[in-house]
Amino acid sequence: MENKMKIRMHNKKAQTTVFMIIGLVVLIGGAIFFYTTQKVAQPLEPEIRIIEEQTPVEFDPIRKYANDCAYSLGVEGLKIIGKQGGYISFTDRSLSKEPFAMTQNPTESDAVLFEKSSELKTAYWWHLKSANNCKGDCKFASKRPELRQSDNSIEKQLERYINSKFEECINHFEPFLGQGFRIAEGGKPKADVTIGLDDVAVLVEFPLSIEKQDVKAALTQFFVRIPVNMDKIYELATKITNMEIKHRYLEKHILNLLAAFSGTASEKLPPMSEMQFKFGSSISWQKSDIRNKVTGLLSAYVPLFQVDGTYNYERNEFESEITQRLYDSTIIPVANSSFRNIAAYFTYLDFWPMYFDLNCKGERCVPSSANSLISFFGIQQYRFAYDLSFPVLVEVQDPFALNGQGYSFSMFLEGNIRNNKPMPADFAPLERASLSESSLLCGARTSGNITIEVKNAATKKPLEEANVLYTVAGESCFIGETGLEGTLKERFPVGIGGFVSITKDGFIGKAAEFDPKPNANAQLKIDTTPIYTKNIIVKKKNVVKTANGWQFVNSPLDLGSKESASITLTRISDGTELEFSSFANYEGQQSNASERSETRSQLPEIEIAPGNYFADINLILNERIVIPEKKICFKKGIFGKKECVTTPKMDFAEKASPGQERFPEGGLRLNFTINPNELENSNAIVFYAVSIDIANVPEQNRDLGDFEQTGRVEEYSNTYSLALHPKFE
Repeated sequence: MENKMKIRMHNKKAQTTVFMIIGLVVLIGGAIFFYTTQKVAQPLEPEIRIIEEQTPVEFDPIRKYANDCAYSLGVEGLKIIGKQGGYISFTDRSLSKEPFAMTQNPTESDAVLFEKSSELKTAYWWHLKSANNCKGDCKFASKRPELRQSDNSIEKQLERYINSKFEECINHFEPFLGQGFRIAEGGKPKADVTIGLDDVAVLVEFPLSIEKQDVKAALTQFFVRIPVNMDKIYELATKITNMEIKHRYLEKHILNLLAAFSGTASEKLPPMSEMQFKFGSSISWQKSDIRNKVTGLLSAYVPLFQVDGTYNYERNEFESEITQRLYDSTIIPVANSSFRNIAAYFTYLDFWPMYFDLNCKGERCVPSSANSLISFFGIQQYRFAYDLSFPVLVEVQDPFALNGQGYSFSMFLEGNIRNNKPMPADFAPLERASLSESSLLCGARTSGNITIEVKNAATKKPLEEANVLYTVAGESCFIGETGLEGTLKERFPVGIGGFVSITKDGFIGKAAEFDPKPNANAQLKIDTTPIYTKNIIVKKKNVVKTANGWQFVNSPLDLGSKESASITLTRISDGTELEFSSFANYEGQQSNASERSETRSQLPEIEIAPGNYFADINLILNERIVIPEKKICFKKGIFGKKECVTTPKMDFAEKASPGQERFPEGGLRLNFTINPNELENSNAIVFYAVSIDIANVPEQNRDLGDFEQTGRVEEYSNTYSLALHPKFE
């Protein structure tokens, strides 16, 4: 409590005094149960605002249950989207609004049916939209969905999926109904999904009113992060698609294979162009056999495709020049980007029917001959024109996603060959969605060469692979990423001035004002703060009851087996950096492990960066604390009659199950500063919390004034701030 509450003995009416005592009991009892408070936090992501809700600890299972639903549905939806090429459904228009033309023939459809007995379909990101036998007016199309913001983007589809399934997952909180909880749902769930630079954030608004015994609270939002780097996966899938649209690498590689495996022998494929000077020819082929051989080539050689710089890329070397050339034609270069943690795989399965035609008269394919019986001279011309359309499955995988479970995103590309050439199509690259969809500003880069130099603020070393964005009036443009020397040289949009933002996984985002000028070169240096992961230890410093009152004892003690602490660290931004906070739980008796290096890995961890912080620690005692009833006597007036009242007994875990008692014995409310050297040269952080040692006061000696001490945690934190400052080891 911020205001000290005291029972004053004075000469007013006895009735007034009784009311004061009763009021004191009510107020203290209310404090015991952590009535919910709310505050609006800064935006966590570009489109999400989180309400930080502090609720009684006994309601934490409700929050976790709902968070688990948000997480499991988010993962489930992402996996469906990954299997289906970016779509949550091909039939349910309430989930996905994109129309699809579907047939059993994969080359005459907007998506490929994986197999006849399966319901799994995957969308084409590039394919021939027109019929396979089109002439002259053939059109190509892409069913690639947007990543962000648009109504049928992956973000919005996932939101609708979570909305449709959330109440079913919650199931009216059935597991808790037999535990004395009363839960009222205040409306329909509303999900907000943000695909960030390295994970997917899911926020579900679902108002709840919760009551158990006399404790009430309200929960409105449930928030989880799903460790899937969808932004990077989508970017690589888009680059692979654009390379096919522009360079037609699928078609060129298959044409190389057709040339390499063709020849004037029946066991080979018919040559696309060859001539023999010989009298007569006994060579012929069956079109169905040719089709089967081409199918075999696709099945065997499409999986050889690799993307340079990806997780599974490995260039092999061969002694045979023709083998090396064929192999190298499967390497897809991706310029100016590194996807070293993302893998890409290509597949053609022989049960996916391809479109195939060859200029043969009927089923039998033979060369055209010109023979002269007089001169015994003959010419055999082999001019076979291949027409092919075939689906290729591209799987982009993040093997480290979902905490090591891995995540796979699939889409189809269609190769199209007509008359031995890649089928012509106008090149219009698919734009990759950035954090802002507007393109008018981003497309007009009329400044001179701007050099951005980014360094690690702690080590002063160059920072590579840092994303550089430029924001003007709420619109952001992705400029590029820094190279090995931590620099990026690019042109910028010119306008009224804005902010250059630097983001990188493991660092706190940084922004700097910048106003590029037309055709003018400039240089900007920005340092970004690294985020460290450190082990944590929590110790307590007791406030004990003595004959002279409650006194602070500056002697650190390990938490006991019945004690636990929740730690929230909020970094105080200087206005140029993104907000940053972290949270951890600590169970008692772990601190002994700090003395044994082999068990240090068992300690909990917390993410922390250099800077100014506010620490909010709550110390919980898993023990039943009782304040007995007390008889308080006073006189009415100077010569008045002595009157007495009895304060009721207070049992802080009267209805709690054994082992579920929760008493707020103290904590910490402290501002402190962490410098880079402390983080660079330490393995663990030791936090000190104030503990009001009521448990060691004999029950018969406790009174309401003792419990008042638990409301003075902030006061003790400020008074003894030097003794409570965290230490590094």
